[in-house]
Amino acid sequence: MNTEKRTSIRKRISLNVLINHDLAYSKRWKIRDLSLSGALLEISNEEFLPGTPIEAVILMKEHEQSDLYRLPAEVVRMNREGLALRFGSYDNKTYTALVNLLYSS
Repeated sequence: MNTEKRTSIRKRISLNVLINHDLAYSKRWKIRDLSLSGALLEISNEEFLPGTPIEAVILMKEHEQSDLYRLPAEVVRMNREGLALRFGSYDNKTYTALVNLLYSS
């Protein structure tokens, strides 16, 4: 049974993301698609169980200035398509940067 529920549209995008887990894991991967509530990463040769808490660090532009945004997330699933994340709560600045990235042009 699939318990993943999408709450916003997803946009195909190629964007670097740094994934941090605990204090010992930090690797750069690519985002394949992104929404306000989560992302699908192109990731291989890694094992994350559903429910694993991670941090996704994304470089985005807001008001013509690039900045790093740290999004708490949880692994929803991992399969041959990639690693699906559901974002936790984030601040208004991050929300605005995500909206600008997803809904502009």
